[in-house]
Amino acid sequence: MRSKGDEGSRFLRLVLQSSYSELETVVDKALSFFESQTDDMDILHKVMLLTSEAVTNGMKHGNKLDENKSVYVDFMCSDHSIEVWVEDEGDGFDREAIPDPLSSEHLMDVGGRGIFLIEQMADEVRYEMGGRRIGIIFNIETTDP
Repeated sequence: MRSKGDEGSRFLRLVLQSSYSELETVVDKALSFFESQTDDMDILHKVMLLTSEAVTNGMKHGNKLDENKSVYVDFMCSDHSIEVWVEDEGDGFDREAIPDPLSSEHLMDVGGRGIFLIEQMADEVRYEMGGRRIGIIFNIETTDP
């Protein structure tokens, strides 16, 4: 894993190998970065969970766990929002083609809830680059310095 961003910065980029062993590190880095921006534990827990879901999707579905491919994670914070952007090197996906996990035929499926969780828990979700890049946005009030 490589990272770019200064101490106290409001931007951090991580470059991860497509390996599940990177997940704990990315969640730890996200927590360290964002806890200096907000003390809202509900938001921080959502950020950790949804970052993990998006990175897992990029590694597994986008990059097919090919460790020669990277997943790029950008953490950004403004006075009013926290943003997590995750980009993989795969072929992308069509959001409309993902089945509804609440439909009767998919209710008992073991997986397939990552995108659903992200869309339910984030304040805003954006898909770019043909589904290779996802933006997860939370509205916040920053902690006073």
